[in-house]
Amino acid sequence: MNLFKGKINFIYLVFIVLGFFLFQISKNWHNASPFFYGFAENKETEINLDQEVQINTIYVSPGEEVSAGQLLMEVQQASIDLKINTAHFDLEQTGVLAEKQEQQILDKIAQLEALKTKKTNLTEAQIQQINKISNAKQSLINDLESITISTLSDSLSSTQQEIELLQNNLDQEIRIIDVEVQQLKTQLKTIRRPTDIAQQKLQQEMLFHKEEQEKLMIYAPTDGLIGNIHCKKGEYINAFTTLITFYERNPTIVKGFIHESLLLQVKIGDSLTVVSSLHPSHQIKGTVMGLGSRIIEIPERLRKIPELKTYGREVLIEIPPQNPFLQKEKVMLNALNANNDLSWASMIIPQTIFNPQPLASESQKK
Repeated sequence: MNLFKGKINFIYLVFIVLGFFLFQISKNWHNASPFFYGFAENKETEINLDQEVQINTIYVSPGEEVSAGQLLMEVQQASIDLKINTAHFDLEQTGVLAEKQEQQILDKIAQLEALKTKKTNLTEAQIQQINKISNAKQSLINDLESITISTLSDSLSSTQQEIELLQNNLDQEIRIIDVEVQQLKTQLKTIRRPTDIAQQKLQQEMLFHKEEQEKLMIYAPTDGLIGNIHCKKGEYINAFTTLITFYERNPTIVKGFIHESLLLQVKIGDSLTVVSSLHPSHQIKGTVMGLGSRIIEIPERLRKIPELKTYGREVLIEIPPQNPFLQKEKVMLNALNANNDLSWASMIIPQTIFNPQPLASESQKK
């Protein structure tokens, strides 16, 4: 009888201890921080252009790792190529036209210099002829005694006047030619100014178009991975059509879904601990950067009990790029306590509760 009574007292004691333990668990459970699941995502960038282009060369393939600034794709736009070719042609034509005008002026100057030489030689020849005739007359007069000194003097004076007249005419014609030559030389100095201005303008235009053409080259924005390539060599692509999708090497965002009963316990700016569901030692601190605007069905993979449909709110958490997670890796999300440690709920709740193992198949049972 005493033994039976002792057993009853022991059972009462066990129930009291168990009740106290359950009371503490219940108390801590309600005070625990929110705990939910999510998956890590790489930031995806869709690369496109705001104008129609033709694909010339593709230098990468899907899944390839690339470095920041690496050339991914070379494209061209027919209109820009046409503008560059037109500006280049106009630049050459402007230079040819200027050279042609310069050559015309130089030829005109040469013609005037030749005319001046010709007139000078002609006048000198006329003067020599006049002097020759004058000398012959003087010799004849000297042989004739009937010719008086006054007659000889008149003859010499007439000859001198004729020579001076020829010389004056020559000087006047040379002055006219020199003035015209000087004007042409001045024009030659200034003819390059409008040409230089036009060429500078065309060169700037060519530079602008080449810079626009350079912008059409597709470079890797950061270190990362090539996703899908939505075009092929030689293809014409419309403006704003995605050419390449690009991923950063490591996930930078975690997308989670918090149960609707815990909506008020998470807000933007909160710090959360992100822990790999497969490798608990892989964990990192994240910050809530966005909250969904509606209640949606939580994906089966992220439910605590996959078979039970639950609803909640999407939560976006930003994590540092240096992290151990893989793309689409499932992670556990839990708020940090005052000491920046994991909350009690994530440590006390076994993972198998939220990730029940599938039942063994009939063959496995056997």
